[in-house]
Amino acid sequence: MQEKLWGERGPAQAAASLRQSLTTLRSLLNCNGEVICADRTWVWLDPELIEFDHLLPGADGEILRGFDLCEEGFNDWLRSTRAEFATRAAKPGSEDTAITLDRLWHIEAPVCRGEHSRVVSICDFLHESLVEALAVIGVNAAIGREPQALAPRASDMIVRLRGLQFGTSCALSLSVTDGFGALKWQIRREVEQTRWPDIRAVQIELSEMFQDFVLRAEASALRGARWSAHAYGCQALLGVLVPGSIPLSEITRCSQAAIAADEKGVYHALLGFSRLLLFGERVMRTVPDADEVLQSFRAALRLSPGNGLVQALAGHSYGFLMRDLDRNAAMTAEAVRLLPGSGACWLFRAISLVYCGRYSEAVIAAKHAVSLCRGTQAQPLALSTELFARLMAGDTSGAIRAGKVSLDTIVFRPTIIDLMTAYAVEGRVSEGRAKLELLVAREPDLSVDMLRSTDYPIVNTAHRVLITEAAGRLGLR
Repeated sequence: MQEKLWGERGPAQAAASLRQSLTTLRSLLNCNGEVICADRTWVWLDPELIEFDHLLPGADGEILRGFDLCEEGFNDWLRSTRAEFATRAAKPGSEDTAITLDRLWHIEAPVCRGEHSRVVSICDFLHESLVEALAVIGVNAAIGREPQALAPRASDMIVRLRGLQFGTSCALSLSVTDGFGALKWQIRREVEQTRWPDIRAVQIELSEMFQDFVLRAEASALRGARWSAHAYGCQALLGVLVPGSIPLSEITRCSQAAIAADEKGVYHALLGFSRLLLFGERVMRTVPDADEVLQSFRAALRLSPGNGLVQALAGHSYGFLMRDLDRNAAMTAEAVRLLPGSGACWLFRAISLVYCGRYSEAVIAAKHAVSLCRGTQAQPLALSTELFARLMAGDTSGAIRAGKVSLDTIVFRPTIIDLMTAYAVEGRVSEGRAKLELLVAREPDLSVDMLRSTDYPIVNTAHRVLITEAAGRLGLR
């Protein structure tokens, strides 16, 4: 233990550090029993007093995920222990063995040049997004490490973000090099320092492109299907929570690939939702086969009944496709109970409340979703949900505020149609017609009769009446 934890110190210093650490741990843990014990040879925890996650039946995941020390002996031990656990956790004869890649992604502190503090703020905001992008896909990251503190190896990747003030603009450069300094990937963008929607758009673009590069780089080096299933699942979830970020067919393909690699309930739910989006966006003009769509959600609920996101996605499908509003409300309520800190679950909860006419509750739920999604890629969808809830609650000015910010980032049919309706209700005809033209460009066959038809994807009856009246007032025939 001395060599692994304090290998760079002398024997006497290492021994003193170990003694001091054991004293501290005893004072913290041994209040109601001898949780941690030691003699001259061993240090151990009492298994009767401690639950070890990695020893539970069916345990999965990575031991000490996200934990690292600047001690090569400890890191060597951790890598070998993770590999042994992954091999033991795999099914006999299965090639689906989770392997932890022996690589770190070093995200260095951003370098900003310029007198304007706004450049520093922009770079800090983007830096946090890069950290989040790696965390989402479960990649090992070393944040803000200086080279002398933890020298990158040849197999490691170094991520550098630079910002340069250029008049009122900010020139941004994101690059990735290997441990030898060879450039592996680079992207440059320029953005106005005071244009928040533009900064937000660049942040989303950089995060998505960076994630895509990381996924491709890691996939080429990793063996086993579980990690690729996780990567495909993350890509599908991104498509669901950021409409328009990837083609709908790609969401379906990623969900199917994730299921093929590692069958989990959430992947089935994403597959079902990808098909639901085809109908919601009217990509398919035929009447949907509801049972074909819902069989994915049945499989998801069978495999993962306690997953909040599965409950939210499946609940929305029952409300949107089957008009089973009671089941929709019950399942989204269960989703936020299971995952109270998930903005995604709360936005589907807000939609379900609008569907059943509980508009004031829907506004509260939508505001909660926006708060939880702030700073994440799901924020525009949460704002679109707030637009929907406020429109039906009669707060058209608040609806317009939320809708404009949302539409600056995602081009989503429900956002367009609700913002068009809010403008019409406010009497802002020219702005409403601009949104109607955008909607007609996406749906050239759109008419008032089509909006009145129950085949058009609108669930709430009052919502249909409001949209139809607004469209007619703006000149739709």
